[in-house]
Amino acid sequence: MDKVVVYKANTESLPVVLGLLRKGGFSPTTLEDPAIVPYRGGHRHVVHVAVPREQAPGAASVLRKWDEAQETDIKEKTGVLAGPLLFSTMVTIGLALVFLFFGILLEAVALLFVLWLVVFAVAANAEKITKIVKRRTNSKARRG
Repeated sequence: MDKVVVYKANTESLPVVLGLLRKGGFSPTTLEDPAIVPYRGGHRHVVHVAVPREQAPGAASVLRKWDEAQETDIKEKTGVLAGPLLFSTMVTIGLALVFLFFGILLEAVALLFVLWLVVFAVAANAEKITKIVKRRTNSKARRG
């Protein structure tokens, strides 16, 4: 049976890709043993996924749709994080300027990094934090 490579998967996404193809009624196989791929010493650990030649167009279409959905999801997540990233960076730059004015910038570099990280985490999760606070406030108001 003639096999055609329809996808190059990293070892983390390989189970998802194989499951997706099997669920679609295809017969995927790997050209490499996924268990030994990470030990080859290369930079990218890629496993070639192949299907019988007659299944290749359909399998490629299913994988293309999955790739597009993954890209859309990644774009949404990075778009949501752009604001908190910019905000935390601006706060850190402002504090760096204040520390520079007072002559303590070099001593406070580690503090600035930790502060940037905390501000980014809080800003990125602000919506979740406000929901939790509202829920607690509402439950206290009901009890009180």
